[in-house]
Amino acid sequence: MASLQAVEKTLSELNLLGPDGWPAWTQILQKAHKTNYGRSEDPIYLHLASKTRLGAVTLLAVQFLDFLPEDGRYVLFQLSITDQTLLSTIQSNQVGQLAWQMPKSREYFHLTGKFYICSAPRQVTRYSPPVLPHVSATTEDLAAQRQISNQFWEARRLEQWRKLPPKARASYTWPMSGSAPKAPATAFQCLAMEDMSQLDPPTSPLSPTGRSNNRDSLMSQDGTPNPMSLPSSPSSVTSFRSRWNSTTGVSDDAPLSPISAQNKLRNDNPAKILHDIALDNFCVLVFKPLDIVHFESSPLPPKRTVSSRNGNLGWGTSVHISNVFDPNCLLDLYRRCSRPVGCQ
Repeated sequence: MASLQAVEKTLSELNLLGPDGWPAWTQILQKAHKTNYGRSEDPIYLHLASKTRLGAVTLLAVQFLDFLPEDGRYVLFQLSITDQTLLSTIQSNQVGQLAWQMPKSREYFHLTGKFYICSAPRQVTRYSPPVLPHVSATTEDLAAQRQISNQFWEARRLEQWRKLPPKARASYTWPMSGSAPKAPATAFQCLAMEDMSQLDPPTSPLSPTGRSNNRDSLMSQDGTPNPMSLPSSPSSVTSFRSRWNSTTGVSDDAPLSPISAQNKLRNDNPAKILHDIALDNFCVLVFKPLDIVHFESSPLPPKRTVSSRNGNLGWGTSVHISNVFDPNCLLDLYRRCSRPVGCQ
């Protein structure tokens, strides 16, 4: 049997692996993303098709976040733990299909693969992120590898949280999608939220350096501090405070250690508590493609490249010449409906 190095060398000669060792489709997809979106800050949505356990077909939209820098085979998307529709779809069926149509280069990607959920340590979800070999290769113990992997993915989740715009962070404090909030006037009051994940708790309500408790970091619609950041915090903040105390072991009557005192100061800051609730709701949806169809309509004749995983043997690629009006591609369906048959 050929060694792994020999297989990788053969795949490299066939141009199936890129210069960084990942499959060639990773560079093609990232290049297409850079060409079509560049530095645009507009959200990017992909269509997700999946099947539930009962056989019902679901079609949802997922928001693209980034490509995983450490491993080009993984694509990151945005997910809220309160989005029961998307969350139940992923937890019901780990396998899904994504359709990504590039607006400028007239390229189309059809991705089939597995989903994983990178959630806060306090949350319990199905299909936790995979253990990356190059991350957990420092130890052979399986439990230690899982612990290192969890730390790695939590760091990536916090990194993506800090990249979110303040308005996007604030949306994680809103009621779950499709629900009727009990207090509509205040349910969507938080419209902007600054990142407080790296906030060092001050030693007093107003530190010598002039730093306050950052209650102004949560802004309402009229530009005033959000009422939810005032001392009269909602029941969700009270619930989070009790969970925080049980996690950190803080008791109101017990003497406090320096670390516990810092946690109590953070616990008494309603703005920080509300921020941590939103951060707890934020998840990273990790997608690992196993079958990629890349359709290019610009060249004549159009070209379709199919890349699929062949178990432990690596990736296999086949190139096909397609008809201009290929019924299997959404891009060609759009062209067929928008132009006469004889137009090129």
